[in-house]
Formats: sequence, C-alpha cells, structure tokens
Amino acid sequence: MMIPISDTARQRNSSIRIPTLCLCVLLLETRLGRADDWPGLLGKHRDGHSASTRELPTNPPASLLTPKWKLDAGQGYAGAAVADGKAVLYDRDGDQDRIRYVDAFQGTLIWERKMPARYRGGVDSDKGPRCVPSIAQNAVVVYSTAGDLSVLSTVDGSVRWTRSLTKEFDADDGYFGNGSSPLILEDRVVVNVGGKKAGVLCVSLAEGKDLWNATNYDASYASPILMNYGVSTSNSQNATVVIPTRLKTIGVDAQTGKVLWETAFGQRGPTVNAATPIVCKPGELFLTASYGIGNVLLRISPTSVETLYQGDQINSQYATPVYSNGFVYGSDGREDMGSASYKCLNPATGEVAWTRDSMPICHTIAIGETQLLLIGIDGRVWLLDTNAQQFSVIWETKLTPNLYRAIPALANDLLFVRSNGSNPVWQALELRRLSGQ
Repeated sequence: MMIPISDTARQRNSSIRIPTLCLCVLLLETRLGRADDWPGLLGKHRDGHSASTRELPTNPPASLLTPKWKLDAGQGYAGAAVADGKAVLYDRDGDQDRIRYVDAFQGTLIWERKMPARYRGGVDSDKGPRCVPSIAQNAVVVYSTAGDLSVLSTVDGSVRWTRSLTKEFDADDGYFGNGSSPLILEDRVVVNVGGKKAGVLCVSLAEGKDLWNATNYDASYASPILMNYGVSTSNSQNATVVIPTRLKTIGVDAQTGKVLWETAFGQRGPTVNAATPIVCKPGELFLTASYGIGNVLLRISPTSVETLYQGDQINSQYATPVYSNGFVYGSDGREDMGSASYKCLNPATGEVAWTRDSMPICHTIAIGETQLLLIGIDGRVWLLDTNAQQFSVIWETKLTPNLYRAIPALANDLLFVRSNGSNPVWQALELRRLSGQ
C-alpha cells in the first residue's frame, strides 16, 4: 500500500589531474559506501532486494538500537526513498503535505516543500500520503492521497509541475485514498489512477504531458512493476508494465499503452489489493491479497497470461513478499484480524516449505543470496538465513516501541524506518558500523 541520479562528481571537470580525480572518487565512494540506492518503492527494481550483495554480520550491530539520526514524522504510511546520499521523507503536517530532502547520513535538512493536502479521510483516520516517493532524473516524484501527482527539483525543491489526476480523470478516493506508487520509466511516469476517463496514465517526467492511457479500471493499492518477458527490468524497451487494478491485473506495452493481456485478481466488496506483484523465475508472476482472495502464480508471455496454480498459501493484506533463493517469503494474514504468520512458499510446487506462527505483519528485504531482514510492524526485527529451510534466526532485536506500517528502505548500510502512532519519527539505523563489518 502502500530511479538513480547520475554521479555528477565524475563530470564536473575533465581537466582535473588523474591523482586528484582518483582521490575525489575514493572520497566519494567512502562517503556513499557502494551507492546502494533505494530510490523508490521496494528498491531499485521494486522487488524488495537490497542493491548490496554483501550479507549482514551474524551478530546484531549495537548501532541498530541507536538511531544515527531521527526527525519528527507527520501522518501517512509512505516510506523513504534514497539516492546519491539523499533521502526523501514524505508525510502530512496539518493541512499540508510535506516533502523533505535530507542528507541520508546525517538527517540534516537540504530543503523542504509544503503543498496543500486535499484528502479529507476515509476508513482510516490517518490522512497522510500512502505512496512511496521516487527519485529520478534529478527530480522527486510524489503522489498524494488525494491523487495529486507532482514533480520537484532535487536542487531546491521547486515544483516543476503538478496535476490533480483524480479530478481530471474522474476517479474516487477508494477506502483509503490513493495508495498505488507511480512507476518511473526513464523519462516517463506511469500512474494507476483508477479514473473513468483513464484507469492507467503515462505522462512525461519533464513536463507532465499525457503520453498514453489505458482502461477505465478502478485503482488498487498495489503498485505497478516493469517486466521484460517475465524478468524484472528497469529498461522499458520491449517491456511490459504489470498493473494490479481493483479487480484485474493487466499487462501493458510500456511504449504505447496497448493492453497485452489481463487476468482477474480481486474481489468485490470491502477488499483491497495492496501487495505489489513479484517476479519469480523468468516468466512467472506471483500475486497475493487477503480478504479471501488468496494467491496465484502466473506464466507470462509478451501477449498472454496463464494461471499455473492458485490457492491461499500466502494471503498478504498489504506487505509485499520477496522471491529469494528459489522461494517466496512473506506475511500471511491480516493486521486487523489478530496474529499473522510468516511463510516460505515453493513457487515451483505451490507447497509451503515452512510456517512461523504468531508473527506480526512483516516487511521483508532480501540481502545477498541467503539473508532476509524482517521488520515487523510492532518494531521487532529478525535477520533470517534462507539456506536453513526453516525459520532460522541469525539474530533478533527490537526497535523503539511503536507501530511501523511504512515500507522500510535499506541503502548504504542504513535502514530507514518510519513509525506511526504516538510521537511518530523517521529514523536512520546503522547496520554495520559497530559490528566491525
């Protein structure tokens, strides 16, 4: 429910002497680590995988319990976006939506922009943003709960353009306002608007001009991803945008907006689709939802879709699972219906490999080849070993007691989390420094 900006340090002065240039690059890489950005929803490829291939230490770093920095947070469930050593924090402060651009390592404010917050509330009393912002092409892209799409400059926060898409295309707020995070395709933005005049809209990143639109389907709270013949990709050439709408998941040509295929997934009544689709092995797409909808594994070709199996192995209310080491890992159950479980599913057979009961809803980040970082909405944190073929805990710890619904971000060995509830805060937590790794 709730990409990268170019490295300008290498472009500023080609006449710099080589030793000085090498020193500058070394200092830059030391400052930014491995530049393991998390520039939007679920990371670089929208799959919940850390860009770093380094696994975390086997002992919990003491610094995880002591935030490197923290800032007050307003309303909303949008997680952070991180690129080039900067983080975007998006929340609601009173009657305004607030976008803050901060130093990712120190939390110091670079600029702040406030925009009118038009959303008046729905089923949830929280009126803040649900959509994770994106950083791309020296711009910050935000989509408000009221359906306002805005692009701001990373230099000073000035607004390049803004459009009220739900008004323009006759869309309603749904149960919780707008919550499908737009997808950046190089120089374009794809939005799951859910309007009667445009269900899905693609606009230019630079000017906000319409490029194509498709369907008149209602929006979901799950977000679109990009696939290239079934493989996650960031290149939109010959690629398909997979868009989970209210009652159907569709495949759309990224260049033209032509609908290539569609399949029913969803259910009428008080239900939502909120977990983003994930790609398993090439050509296979996994969808999951709660409210009796269940899960399905699809085989995708450029122009067709086939259901391999469907069931209720993982019924995720809103936390997106991850595919790692040949298995799907994720939360099963509903936050509003008591305790959930955490499961490991073999997508090749449809069988559950193992289950851990009495768990909170967990956001999952895959790290390297064999580790999963679980951040429970109750603040409990686990590092798991996926080689163990069971719920094998490498270490476990707890964050400051609060509610952590927002999707976390992991970049440059910093875990960015946002709490809700009483005294909500944004925090950056170090995962390595005090561990000696």
